[in-house]
Amino acid sequence: MILPNLDEKLATYQVTAGIASYITGVGVVTLPRVAGQQTGTPDVWISLLLAGIISIGLGWVCAKLGQRHPGQTLFQYSQLLMGKPIGFIVNLLFVTYFLTTATYQARIDAEVIRHYLLDRTPIAFTTLCFILIAAYLVVGGINPIVRLCELLLPLTTIVIIGVMLLGIRNFHIDYFRPVLSEGVLPILKGLKATALPFSGFESILILSAFMTVPKKAAKAVTISLLIPALIYLTVIVIVIGNISFDTVKTLTWPTVEVIRSIEIPGAFFSNFEIMFIAVWVIQIFITCVFGLYFASLGLSLMMRTNIKHLHFFIIPFVYFLSLYPDTLGAAFKFGDFNGYMAMLLSGLIPLVLLMLSYIRGKPQGERHQE
Repeated sequence: MILPNLDEKLATYQVTAGIASYITGVGVVTLPRVAGQQTGTPDVWISLLLAGIISIGLGWVCAKLGQRHPGQTLFQYSQLLMGKPIGFIVNLLFVTYFLTTATYQARIDAEVIRHYLLDRTPIAFTTLCFILIAAYLVVGGINPIVRLCELLLPLTTIVIIGVMLLGIRNFHIDYFRPVLSEGVLPILKGLKATALPFSGFESILILSAFMTVPKKAAKAVTISLLIPALIYLTVIVIVIGNISFDTVKTLTWPTVEVIRSIEIPGAFFSNFEIMFIAVWVIQIFITCVFGLYFASLGLSLMMRTNIKHLHFFIIPFVYFLSLYPDTLGAAFKFGDFNGYMAMLLSGLIPLVLLMLSYIRGKPQGERHQE
């Protein structure tokens, strides 16, 4: 088979677990700082809730677009709706976005591991191990990836939220007062920072092609966004409530620092940051895997080339690109570039495609039924 096997089918709950796992990534450890710097007030939690609502709306748009083109991915119907030249450019942008997503996740994972666990291990070696393991899973196709998400998402969600709730002992509600002290404008300013961690819902544009019941795509993407929203809200509230808003803005990894400070008298286990980092690495791994797979899938459909050949081309490319930023600050700037692409590709382009789909008439699913 030359083209990827789009006959593989996924249940609704599998797609939900896959999208939720794809979304929950770097933001868990960086969101409090980045959002705090953008917002400038402790009302960052309000900005997060608003960003979550907007993301659900945009996710519904992506799901509706997938429903109107059952059995096809974005890489196929974009050229039908926009024409081959423009559609090719849009597809290339999505491939680039998925590649940069995988690259950024791999680099930040290596940075955190070096900072907290393997301080003498070169980033190049840590990243290589990470990407090679990811490659092993990517070659297996979409079903093994989603089954891993289905297995691990409940575990990682419970551990992350559970570990964060241990910080309730040192929680100070006064760190959030007064609410709306500077009005609504700071909340709106923080929308960019709080919306970026929700990027990933656009994966429904691809995963809907594999769904056994495409009509449930909107349900799947809505539930999948509620899960990371709960995680991010818990993280932000506990982190700020423990160390204050002003301190959060000065720490590179505020979430991990709060977990390291947790102490439970009489407990036989105290290194909670090890447990947290372990499950967080799993989430980063899954996000990287999805990025690699979606990029390979897109190029395969665009070039009509064997997807396995593209795996072996993309994986070395991502590895060397992840080493390009020479400092952590440069890596964060690379992440900002990836975020700007996410805003364009998950916000604007699906809206345009959905309008074109309505303008062109009945969806392909309805035509097939007739």
